[in-house]
Amino acid sequence: MTELFSLAPNSVYWTLQGEGHLRGFQMCFLRLAGCSIGCPQCDTNYTVERRESAEAIAWRLRNITPPSVADRWVWITGGEPADVPQLKMRSLLNAISEEGFRIAIASSGSKPFVPPVDWLSISPHFDDRPLAQPYGNEIKLVPGLNGFNPDKFLEENPKTRFMYQYIQPLSEDGKEKEESVNWCLGWLKDHPDWSMSRQDHLHWKLP
Repeated sequence: MTELFSLAPNSVYWTLQGEGHLRGFQMCFLRLAGCSIGCPQCDTNYTVERRESAEAIAWRLRNITPPSVADRWVWITGGEPADVPQLKMRSLLNAISEEGFRIAIASSGSKPFVPPVDWLSISPHFDDRPLAQPYGNEIKLVPGLNGFNPDKFLEENPKTRFMYQYIQPLSEDGKEKEESVNWCLGWLKDHPDWSMSRQDHLHWKLP
């Protein structure tokens, strides 16, 4: 029996990555439905709109990608991709890889993510518990999101291992909050091994 994956509205689209180390890369986004985290300030519609097989999803990704693109990326987000059972997720990753894509996963880090991917981006939503996924390619902290406190998070997670570490100002209603920008700039003075990120796709008026 073919396993189906739950997809959110506007689940497959071509756009510019607006955050983190891959900012500015043109790539496919794949938004999975469902989330077990339940953040009170979440503004993402991850309700189930449709269900498709791994092969059907990979076909859709291939067909929206311009044929001239050599560096082909898929950014899998949600919801929470780590909610998908790992063996099931592996079938999706295999189908996408067979189409010649490199794969990035965006997760809150609240659950471990074992299947190998090309890029693992962690954005924690809670500051009072250890990460279940304490290593990856990049981590992004957003002060004030669901009351998130970066200093408290670092106290709870003193031994994380990420290649790139970002602090990112809070945006509300599509606008970056000036007080959050100033707070992040001050925080960076005391944390010289961190860098600034932002949600540039909001300024570019992209999804």
